[in-house]
Amino acid sequence: MDAGLAAVLGALAGSMATISAAIAANRSQRETARFTARAEHQRQRREPRHDVYKEFIAQASRLRDQIEIFANFDLYPDSVTVETVTRYNDTVKVLQEKWVEVGLVGPRDVAAASKVIEELGRSSALQVNRLQWFIDQEEEQRKIEEQATIEGSSMQLTALLDKFIETAQVALDDDGSLK
Repeated sequence: MDAGLAAVLGALAGSMATISAAIAANRSQRETARFTARAEHQRQRREPRHDVYKEFIAQASRLRDQIEIFANFDLYPDSVTVETVTRYNDTVKVLQEKWVEVGLVGPRDVAAASKVIEELGRSSALQVNRLQWFIDQEEEQRKIEEQATIEGSSMQLTALLDKFIETAQVALDDDGSLK
């Protein structure tokens, strides 16, 4: 009986080891498949994000370049015209469209960084319009004050754009392996 019991227990131990190995292999395959699927999903999301972020950065850079004209108009007094103000307002409108696209492709931290830039764009458009009005009305003191406000917005826009780029790079570098 001892030999028979030993044979049964040996067979039972062998089958338990086989079952345990199968369960471990199944879990490993499932984790590998989950990781692969997540990485592929991240890659598919990264491609359109890259293009949307690039367009937003290009538009925000145009805005930054244009606001500097108004921040430094005392060096170029003829630079504040109906045309330059209209161009600035048009650039802000396109930036708003690009901001919506960034919000749609996400993630949240990138969308939040783009929203701050969009809000600054809208407020700076009001500043630029006021500057033109003060120039037209020959209100020297208010013109100087508005120029100082625009200078602050220009510096803030540069810092916010740098922060957006850094946040976007982190989002694009996410391969999904950390979650």
